[in-house]
Amino acid sequence: MCSHRCFLLLIFFLASHSSVTSRILPKISVTTSTTLDVADSIRKTKDASSFRLNQQEEQSQYPTSSSFSLQLHSRASVRGTEHTDYNSLTLARLHRDSARVKSLTARLYLAINNITKADLKHTMYTTEQEEIEAPLISGTTQGSGEYFTRVGIGSPAREVYMVLDTGSDVNWLQCAPCAECYHQTEPIFEPTTSSSYATLSCDAPQCKALEASECRNATCLYEVSYGDGSFTAGDFATETFTIGSASVDNVAVGCGHSNQGLFVGAAGLLGLGGGLLALPSQLNTTSFSYCLVDRDSDTSSTVEFGSDIPNDAVVAPLLRNHQLDTFYYLGLTGISVGGEMLEIPASSFEMDESGGNDH
Repeated sequence: MCSHRCFLLLIFFLASHSSVTSRILPKISVTTSTTLDVADSIRKTKDASSFRLNQQEEQSQYPTSSSFSLQLHSRASVRGTEHTDYNSLTLARLHRDSARVKSLTARLYLAINNITKADLKHTMYTTEQEEIEAPLISGTTQGSGEYFTRVGIGSPAREVYMVLDTGSDVNWLQCAPCAECYHQTEPIFEPTTSSSYATLSCDAPQCKALEASECRNATCLYEVSYGDGSFTAGDFATETFTIGSASVDNVAVGCGHSNQGLFVGAAGLLGLGGGLLALPSQLNTTSFSYCLVDRDSDTSSTVEFGSDIPNDAVVAPLLRNHQLDTFYYLGLTGISVGGEMLEIPASSFEMDESGGNDH
């Protein structure tokens, strides 16, 4: 078990591989409880305003049986914070969390009501003189970006920071030339310098798996919007990813020439959702697990793909919403406070065929 505070992102869309039916959970006793130290939490959050990017990569402190293992870094430890006081930092976090919930619920609403991207008003980038353009929408409410990792992109590999997102499938990074790009910490990826970069054709299976795509000169174009105004658009391609010490060829990735959103200086995003284009599916791994340090911590933790199941693991079944492969659901049967079960009808936790609940 990791020595840091571990917690699961259980906003009822917990991501895993598409073939996974269970997730490893820490073994806990239902009769025990932990007292929340509010003062300590506030102190740590205040201390977050003094964090600065540590250019030295930490080595993993945890033993692993995984072939693919990545270091995780909290938002504050990667870039520090621009906030000068505790109140503004807390409000900014609440704003990002709220934006993310709105983005996820909007996508779920479209799936439940069988509304596809093709039914919506056409907002796909247009082409003019071989340049990709996209609607100029403010992306400052983007909710992604609480945890980051370092991944090697291309041949030769160049390490960049990438946002980890369990609520999306498409992997992408900013690419030159840029029609519209946000500021990132490192130089923007130049696909012409990589010998392993290759654009995908319009009839490629990866292109057909996209929710929104177009074809230009027999090349697949992609667009991903996050429901809150943030988006990325460009060429859909395959590239070599270096994950830890392992190299993975032909990973489908968006080469974004037009991108908007508050991604905190990251080069792009790794999708850990349950769809075919998500990183776990492309790694052909049957599971992945992670330990998340506190958002106010400047230490790192890990995300591991295909690691062995601990002997003392507790397994909980995951529910699937087949109308939206990206999201995964953990069945909830009740809620207790201080060891006492609340009187909530079991039907309140049941998921209907659409993936929702009328209660």
